[in-house]
Amino acid sequence: MASLETLSKSYSVKKAAVSKLRKQVENKLKEAVSKKRRASSGLIALEKQKEDLTRAKDHVAQILNQHLSQKASIERLKIAAEERLLHEQDAKDQVTQQSEYGSPEDKNSVIERLKYIDEKIAELHSELKERESGHARLEKAIESGEKEKSKLEGQLKKQGHTKPILIEQLKASTKAESTLRPKFESLLKLEAQASNALATVQKKLTEIAAQRRKKMAALAAKKRKNNARKLALKKTRKTKTRKTKRKPTKSVKHKTRSKKASKKKLLKTIKRTSTGTNKKTAVKKKPRRK
Repeated sequence: MASLETLSKSYSVKKAAVSKLRKQVENKLKEAVSKKRRASSGLIALEKQKEDLTRAKDHVAQILNQHLSQKASIERLKIAAEERLLHEQDAKDQVTQQSEYGSPEDKNSVIERLKYIDEKIAELHSELKERESGHARLEKAIESGEKEKSKLEGQLKKQGHTKPILIEQLKASTKAESTLRPKFESLLKLEAQASNALATVQKKLTEIAAQRRKKMAALAAKKRKNNARKLALKKTRKTKTRKTKRKPTKSVKHKTRSKKASKKKLLKTIKRTSTGTNKKTAVKKKPRRK
């Protein structure tokens, strides 16, 4: 029993030590697995973000190129309109000079031509104004597009610095997991073995304790039975002694009476014998007298 209790304490201490070490290794393993998952998911998210940023950058670059080409086209149209405006203004000046030297009959045609030239000049001014407005709008769009492109390029560059860090974290956490997992599984087996051994010893101790309790209960029952028997014997003895104490007067009287009767009988027998002997002696003495 004592050896089993010592063995139980030993297994309990061993199980506690193994459980403590197993928990420490388990926490480290969980941390390594968590880092690995974060690094892996971070790389996946980074790759997806890179694809989105590259797609967005390409889209912005495409729109920016369209705006730049539109700006170049507007600038060309603007230059052409300015050249036509100069041409129309020169033509107006020439027509005006010719009208000063022309005949009165030609004045009507000159007026019509000047009117046409003025309309052309007004159209060209309107066109130039529209080109200027479109050019200013495109410049703003180009500026915004260049800022957006620069921002996306900066994010992609930042990702280029973040990716190696995540890759290093993934490598380190994978290595830590590969080292800690076998150790954790080994400690888990040792803990299970210690638990089973402790359970076996505790079961034996429980069985021994149950047997001891059963034995003690049997001894107690036997003791109670013996005590009850002794008590019963004691009671019977008491009752007998009480009965014997109650009958002494009757027995004494009976004895005295019997003694008196026996004495009387004895005296009678003695008298009878004495009288008989006397008679015999008297009979025998009579012939001597003859």
